[in-house]
Amino acid sequence: MLRKLVIYGSVLLIATALIGGAEAGCGCSAGRSSSWSGSDWIDSTPGGSSPEPLPSNGSASEAVDEVIPAEKSGGDENAEIGFSFVSAEELGEKLGIEPKPVIAYVSNSPPSGGSYIGGSISLPSKGFIQADGSLKSVDELAGVLGWAGITAEDEVVLYGDCFSCGDLTFVYWIMKYLGHQKVEILRGPTAELPTAGSVATRHTVKYYPDPHIELLADYESVASGQFVVVDARTPDQFGEGHIDGALNIEFNRVIDDSWIKDDSALAEIFADIDPDRPVAVYSKNGGTASIIWYALTLQGRDVKLYTWNDWVIHK
Repeated sequence: MLRKLVIYGSVLLIATALIGGAEAGCGCSAGRSSSWSGSDWIDSTPGGSSPEPLPSNGSASEAVDEVIPAEKSGGDENAEIGFSFVSAEELGEKLGIEPKPVIAYVSNSPPSGGSYIGGSISLPSKGFIQADGSLKSVDELAGVLGWAGITAEDEVVLYGDCFSCGDLTFVYWIMKYLGHQKVEILRGPTAELPTAGSVATRHTVKYYPDPHIELLADYESVASGQFVVVDARTPDQFGEGHIDGALNIEFNRVIDDSWIKDDSALAEIFADIDPDRPVAVYSKNGGTASIIWYALTLQGRDVKLYTWNDWVIHK
């Protein structure tokens, strides 16, 4: 019962944390008039467009094919959930054995070259967003994955054209938040992989989430000073208003050649972050902050996602 109450509470927290509007100025006197909209998410990514999102009726209760989840061992909510990536060569090898991974093109616009990896499905980040711009509930997030034909037991490989847009790491964070174990981001060129002119479709299934609420920070914990707070926005945005005491590490600083920089470079970039304290990283709506979040997880850090919008509406 306690775990259920915690999970339901986290759903309310997400809706609150991601709806509010970002406004210039000091966080101590920021306004509350605007909200995080789907168009804001697209506008915050370079070169994004706005195609149709996945249908909003994909809830876990409406899915078609019954897939019984594997028996869970239970235990600690903070148990290791894993973070990883895969190369095109490794993905090619995986495609030669059964069961094959589900390959998902994560973008809100078609690929720049016009071709998809053969057999891949479409999983745009907009599909996880409500019409009012807020993140969907846990059940609705699970429904989006189920509607796309993804079960909690599937191995999933995410790929897209624009790593710096934040779509890939944002959807990766969503899946990890839902407790998905086997999900990877495709790193590097895909030229050696088979291609297709359109995406594939899969039968709708039920997706059973097991939320890891520890991946999301809330206002109270951030305000109390529990975390080293990292602002992933640009220096100009940081200068217009930020959370008191936050370190400004712009998301682009951790990217080199469309991927996360190597360990030594990351160690230097994150040198000012106390290694013995958990981290909360934020941007306007969490999109580009998820890039810093992913980089920190690759460093083995305890890191949570937060949003400037949530800070604004609370202040």
